[in-house]
Amino acid sequence: MSKHSNSVLGMWHLKILLAIILVSLLSFRIISPVSAAGSEAHIKGEFGPLHNWPLIPLAMMLMPDGRVLAYGTTTTGIQNAKLNYAIWNPLLGTGSDAFENLPNTTNTDIFCAGQAMIPGTGHALIVGGDALVNGKRNYANSDVNIFDSTTDTLVRQPQNMAFKRWYATAVTMPNGEHVILGGRDSRLFAGTAKLPATQATYSPTPEVRSASGAWRSLTTATSDTAYGALGGASWFYPRAWVNPTGTIFLVAHNGSMYKLDPAGAGTLTKYKNNAPVGQSNLPGVMYAPGRVLLARKNRVAVSIDFNGAAPVVTTTNNLVIDRQYGSLTVLADGQVWANGGSSTGNDLAGATLTTELWNPGTGIWTATATAATPRLYHSASLLLLDGSVLVGGGGAPGPIAQLNGEIYYPPYLFEKDGSGNFSPRPEITDYPTSTIGWNQNFSVQSDEVITRVTLVRAGAVTHTFNNETRFFDLAVTPGHIVSVHSPVSSSVAPPGYYMLFVWNSEGVPSIAKIIQLG
Repeated sequence: MSKHSNSVLGMWHLKILLAIILVSLLSFRIISPVSAAGSEAHIKGEFGPLHNWPLIPLAMMLMPDGRVLAYGTTTTGIQNAKLNYAIWNPLLGTGSDAFENLPNTTNTDIFCAGQAMIPGTGHALIVGGDALVNGKRNYANSDVNIFDSTTDTLVRQPQNMAFKRWYATAVTMPNGEHVILGGRDSRLFAGTAKLPATQATYSPTPEVRSASGAWRSLTTATSDTAYGALGGASWFYPRAWVNPTGTIFLVAHNGSMYKLDPAGAGTLTKYKNNAPVGQSNLPGVMYAPGRVLLARKNRVAVSIDFNGAAPVVTTTNNLVIDRQYGSLTVLADGQVWANGGSSTGNDLAGATLTTELWNPGTGIWTATATAATPRLYHSASLLLLDGSVLVGGGGAPGPIAQLNGEIYYPPYLFEKDGSGNFSPRPEITDYPTSTIGWNQNFSVQSDEVITRVTLVRAGAVTHTFNNETRFFDLAVTPGHIVSVHSPVSSSVAPPGYYMLFVWNSEGVPSIAKIIQLG
């Protein structure tokens, strides 16, 4: 490794250390004050007030230092991510001084790009995005950019993808590589007297980015149905996750299910059974190892277990509300929170302000707090270190340009006596700050007796899909110091950054510490 590389890594580790110290000193500021929520806060949770954002945060990523990277529009909410990206520091609250609005100098429009974390670096990989052709948007580019969290800069990479991709998915693999799936290449345009017509084309061949930045195409895994023009427009952010065997599980919007093995030039296998039909604007999320929850058409919700040789599809209780363009977020306790959306698409006629919470143990949805404003197309929700959820965005296009966010505080943060007050929280006083291996014991210490430990992978979310998040409930024997066993393999928990929560006997979580598996 070069001296320069050592220097950069040293800067990164120093920055993480300083962030950890800052979180410890100022952790009481992570939760913004909200008005007394009344007797139902411990049942339904509560929203904080609306706060302004410098752009529409249609794509959001939780960085390893607890800050949020967001991008998508201009400062007036217009489609064009060639101009800006934003960093929000929750430690500073939600005022204007908590945000940095930074110039995108890469000449890449990252509007509707694919995104994932790069293990071991604290950097974000951003692939593809929008392009302007003959004055028309919604084409695609093949650019590759990396957000460098040591300098807060977006850096264009020298090697492009082989294919242009608009609305692609990036899957972090057990070996630290990324498999890039789907996306559109060109759009349908009838043309004018002055502008030539174009046809809709897609990018149905996956490709792999190595940890060193080299690319290879999976030419024998090309498919129009799994992640191309067919399959219910499966090119639109393909729903794909690493499965426990180290290959990729995919479910197309039309319900077809596949296994993609990225070894060599790639092998794609279609499973015999199908899931119920969905559509590209309905949310899905991984809520347990090898298990995902998907919203499908007509309020249907399904759990798919792909831990075995073939996926098992189980219909759970229906969502109370149809949530086209809504979000599903795995909370710190493993329950799944649904917010936003509309029964009539990207308009206000069927929009809902209600939210609901799904219990994986019972399959039951329970009504939770009511939001202040609709969240439709280009909105997103992201779990934060304090166990709350940042909700933001919507618009570009849409009925409202939502240059704002609000924070949802789940029921587990409130006193159970109906006072509406926040509960005192346990504090993690010692935990591993060096990289943890898989299938390995490590110790965690708290100022209160620890009764539960949960692990949530730092999220990356856009277009109703959080492609990075994963949840783990780690068994412990209660005590102030507990021994915890890490997930068994990198296929179950890919390398990268995870939020570590400890819970006290009252069922209240700590503010999370970021640990790294690798």
